[in-house]
Amino acid sequence: MLTKQKSALKFFSFLCFTLSVLLLSCGRSESPLEVHGESKTPESTTPESTPIIQQAEVVSKTSKLPLHSVVVIGDSLTVGSEMYGVSLTRSLLNAGVLDVIVSAENGRTTSEGVSKLEESMVVDGAVVIALGTNDVATADPNFFGSQIDRAVAAVPETVKIFWLNLYTDQWISDDAYNAKIIEKANTYPNLSVMDFESFASPSWLEEDGVHLTPDGYIQRTRFILQELGLN
Repeated sequence: MLTKQKSALKFFSFLCFTLSVLLLSCGRSESPLEVHGESKTPESTTPESTPIIQQAEVVSKTSKLPLHSVVVIGDSLTVGSEMYGVSLTRSLLNAGVLDVIVSAENGRTTSEGVSKLEESMVVDGAVVIALGTNDVATADPNFFGSQIDRAVAAVPETVKIFWLNLYTDQWISDDAYNAKIIEKANTYPNLSVMDFESFASPSWLEEDGVHLTPDGYIQRTRFILQELGLN
C-alpha cells in the first residue's frame, strides 16, 4: 500500500513539473508583441496586443509638434482683431497654443513695435508681426526694411517670424513696403510672409481704406491661425 502511494506521489509531481514548464514557455512567446506594439505575424496576434499596435500607428502619423508659444506685435488693426468675433488671443488658445502674448496699440509704428519685441525677449515659439501701415505715410521703405532687420535680430534663429503684409486702399501705395517684406523674407530663413493682401477682400475695408469691418477682422484672425497651421 505504501509503495503504491509513493508511486502515485511521484507521478503527480512529474505531472505538475511538466505543466509548469509548458505554461512558462507559452507565456514567454507573446510578451514582445505587446510591449513593443508590433505584430510580425498578424494571424497569431492576441486581442490584448491589438490596442497597443493601433496606438503606435496613431502616434507615428502625428509628426507635427504643437506650437507652444506665440507672440503677436501689432497696431490698431490687431486691436480690432481683439475686439470683433472671437479675439485673436482666445482663438490661439483655443487652437492649443499654451502661451499667447498679443501686444497691440493704436498708431504704433514699426520702430515702436520692434522695440516692444526686443523688450519681450522671445526665446522660442513663433512671432507674428503685423506692422507697417503707420509707416506708409513716411514714404521710406528702406527705413522700414531696417526695422525688419531689427526684428529678426531680436529673436534667436530658431524662432519663426511671420510678417503680415499690408492691405490698404489709400492715396499712397503700400506696394514698396510689401516688396520690402518679401525681400527680407528671401534673406532670412526664419522669416516668412503672411500674404494677407492676396487673401483679403475689398469688401472688408472701411471707408478710410485702412481699417477693417467687423467681418474683415474676423477673417483676419482666421487667416493668421491658418498661416500658423492651427486650423
